[in-house]
Amino acid sequence: MTDVLMLVNAANPLPLDWVPDDLVDLWEQQPRHFLLPMRREYLARPAFEAANAMCAAGEEAGFHYLELLSCYRDPERQAALYGNGEDEGVARPGESEHQTGLAMDVGVWHRSFLSEESAAERDWVAKHCWDFGLILRFPEGREDVTGFPAEPWHLRYVGREAALEMRDRGWVLEEWHANK
Repeated sequence: MTDVLMLVNAANPLPLDWVPDDLVDLWEQQPRHFLLPMRREYLARPAFEAANAMCAAGEEAGFHYLELLSCYRDPERQAALYGNGEDEGVARPGESEHQTGLAMDVGVWHRSFLSEESAAERDWVAKHCWDFGLILRFPEGREDVTGFPAEPWHLRYVGREAALEMRDRGWVLEEWHANK
């Protein structure tokens, strides 16, 4: 099983041949409480269960259009996204936590997650993701610690206990590791 608290970044890369051993095809999971793009998406089993539970709670709160847009990425897909390295918000292959199967980008179907019309969903996810073991991986104002620009759509599964501790202490994953 994948170590849900692993730290993956430029200083802690994964081998390019590393693949999570518990990936699930999100199209095959039922019941599923989130929408998907028109391509196969995969998550490690505990990340799927957390995202699904969060989105089910979102439905109960009136948010029926939460979408998981980008989950597991193999090094080849990450290399294509990284391209020539001009976008500082895209990690190099091996340095992206999407390769762990524990990270996901959340959206709202047919709307930008950053738009004003998605503010209620964005605020709800930011407030409640922790309860499901998910963290806002790259929060605003923490770029100096994470090394990445703020991404309010990027969630990472770490388990409920660690997520709540990070929320309560105001830590990002790098700080959690530095204090353990």
